Amino acid sequence: MKLIPLDVIFPVARLDSAPCAQIADALAAKAPLDMIVPIADGLPDAGLPAVWRELLLAQVAAAASRFDDTIDHCAAALRLLLAVDDRKSVDFLALVAGVLHTLAYAHYKLGNNKRAEKELIKAQKILDRLAKKDNRRFAAALVSALAASTDIFHSKLKLMNLLAHYQVAAELYQDKVSSGVSTAVTALVDALKKQGDLHLQMCNYRDAVKFYTKALRYAKKVSPTMDLQQLRISLNMAKALVNIINRHAAGHRLLDSLLPLAARLGADAELAEIKALKSAPESADFLSLLKSLF
Repeated sequence: MKLIPLDVIFPVARLDSAPCAQIADALAAKAPLDMIVPIADGLPDAGLPAVWRELLLAQVAAAASRFDDTIDHCAAALRLLLAVDDRKSVDFLALVAGVLHTLAYAHYKLGNNKRAEKELIKAQKILDRLAKKDNRRFAAALVSALAASTDIFHSKLKLMNLLAHYQVAAELYQDKVSSGVSTAVTALVDALKKQGDLHLQMCNYRDAVKFYTKALRYAKKVSPTMDLQQLRISLNMAKALVNIINRHAAGHRLLDSLLPLAARLGADAELAEIKALKSAPESADFLSLLKSLF
């Protein structure tokens, strides 16, 4: 999956300021994005140029694999779009499509295929409309968005195949455990955790919680005292819980209880992740923001 080039979605009807003209020249010369950022600092704080500046920063962050920052800049861009009056212009629609496609790219890279798919479908519909108005400008972007759908489909298919593999493995180890083969418990825990991880990646949060709960129940038979593996399973379960509306608070309570455990186990990576999750702002509801635009 590739990002839509910024020159395609640059607001061409807004070239009445020096920074806009300089940016247009830099884009035409294929200048690196990080060289355009200082010029974009001179853009106004509102209107379509300001939206494009946030999109520029989003793509710079994406190039550095800072996908959480990418999402934050896209959210800022959508909020700026809410203040724009002319919502039928080609430039406005191009920016909406660009923001959604960039959001889809970030969510795809983070393994959140369900969100990426929804955002990409919205972007495709807008780009299809724009290509009918200006095929020369938007045809390549539309083709890129359609190709991205194929990438997401293949990724989803791969996850489904992996899920089927671990389901078969879990059933096999479950039968062995039921037959009294105690050494199969560890393998069963791993297979259940892998199923939970895959459901978490596919945003099937309730299913993820179900498999993590089962994995923890068997893990306690191997180690009655919470160990690093149980910490990791519990942390992933907290991630799933905070994404379920009526269990959001339970997820945060679980994170609170895991903090001292991670510190006691010397699990620095998990400790940092727990703190980051606790301090992370609430996720923006991008599709709700989008509904407000039309």
